[in-house]
Amino acid sequence: MENVHSLFRRVRRLEIRTRRLVEQLVGGEYRSIFRGQGMEFSEFRAYNEGDDTRLIDWNVTARTGTPFVKLLTEERELQVLLMLDLSGSLRFGSTSLTKEERVAEVAALLALAAVRNGDRVGLLTFADDIIEYVPPDKGRTHAMVVVQKVLESRGRQSQADIDNALSRVGRILHRRALIFLISDFRFWGRPKLLRAASSRHDLVGIHVFDPRELSVPTIGHIRFKDPETGRIQLVDTNSPSWRKGFASRVAALQAEREALSRQNAFDLVSISTADDLVLPLRRFFEMRRRRRRH
Repeated sequence: MENVHSLFRRVRRLEIRTRRLVEQLVGGEYRSIFRGQGMEFSEFRAYNEGDDTRLIDWNVTARTGTPFVKLLTEERELQVLLMLDLSGSLRFGSTSLTKEERVAEVAALLALAAVRNGDRVGLLTFADDIIEYVPPDKGRTHAMVVVQKVLESRGRQSQADIDNALSRVGRILHRRALIFLISDFRFWGRPKLLRAASSRHDLVGIHVFDPRELSVPTIGHIRFKDPETGRIQLVDTNSPSWRKGFASRVAALQAEREALSRQNAFDLVSISTADDLVLPLRRFFEMRRRRRRH
């Protein structure tokens, strides 16, 4: 178990390392594409000709006998929830980072960016069940608690049950939120609740992957161990038939992720464990900013 002083040093190093990245995000893309995504109730007033009839509050109208409409104002702050997949497949890593460690870095960066932007940020970690939940709140102290929880998190040798996690989110978030789902998107079964979540919230999927999941060098016989089941398989990486099958599986998984994003109406950005952390996020934010402008 990591001692408190070692954990504190990791938190401080991560904060220092991501400070410049946070400044980049808060200074431009983050603020412009996520703020103002929702509206909140301000007050009631009597209906006037030309008002949007969709804003009529029928309960107040029935009680008073006079049509009343709800006045809405742009939300002053966002509610941000970081959903972290800590299932067994995230333990894999062929570079200096495992997928689990890259997930933690992304979550820490977004937590610090959200708080710098004056928003509330919360955390939910999951695998086959919910591991931990930290309700959204404001302030740097709270952000550092979230970062500490992220760094303390340990994956499980189990598969990711995303529907179970989203079911919990549906019970705890009572207003629209910005949800970052940070995962390798190797879910248990076909997700059924993603569409409902993306309809109610602004859902953004962040796909974390290792380069060896896309390409394996020809190095002869090697053993692959499934981190979720523990099953070991001996393969010949020089075999043309195995390499063809591997390439087909990679293409199929990519097509499946893209279909999942398209069919459930949420954005998806991919981040490798080997590449720069912030560049894919900046490109993604720029794409959303252009889309929102049009």
